[in-house]
Amino acid sequence: MHIGHVLAILGAKVGNIPLFVFEDNEKMSELRSLISDIVERAGYIVEDIKMSETGGTIMVICDSEKGISSKALVKLSRKILRDELYDQKYAESYRLEVSSPGIDAPLTLARHFKKNIGREIDMDHHLEDYNSPLKGRILGVEDEGIEIEIKNKKEIKSIKVPIDKIESAVLRLKW
Repeated sequence: MHIGHVLAILGAKVGNIPLFVFEDNEKMSELRSLISDIVERAGYIVEDIKMSETGGTIMVICDSEKGISSKALVKLSRKILRDELYDQKYAESYRLEVSSPGIDAPLTLARHFKKNIGREIDMDHHLEDYNSPLKGRILGVEDEGIEIEIKNKKEIKSIKVPIDKIESAVLRLKW
């Protein structure tokens, strides 16, 4: 058995060709179920599981409501690698990479917004009263939507945005 690597790579590409693709077949379904069970038993959430186009790498993206540390990612990687079924079916043929979504990952679910309350975002949306994109700070989150603080015509105000009206949202990084 080899030790997996913890990487902060999400959406890696060579030129315009993605390194990771989703293969919806029986083997991928079994792998997804196996890894999801291990990760969820450890108290974390599986954001995504991908297999490289060449089939040599399994990429597991994990998170929690409060984020995930690199130490936790290493522990998860070891738990997966030590699983008997994973060891028998995948360990010799695949390299395992366990990662967090990364700071530039899109915010798509209420829990993504919730763990980023107080942070600034850029958001494309389908609201009629506001131009897209909006720049604002996340004030609060409910299952059906988020509340953000925006500057609108030189005034600062709070608006509620239903999750289904959000086309895309990412954190605004300040350097």
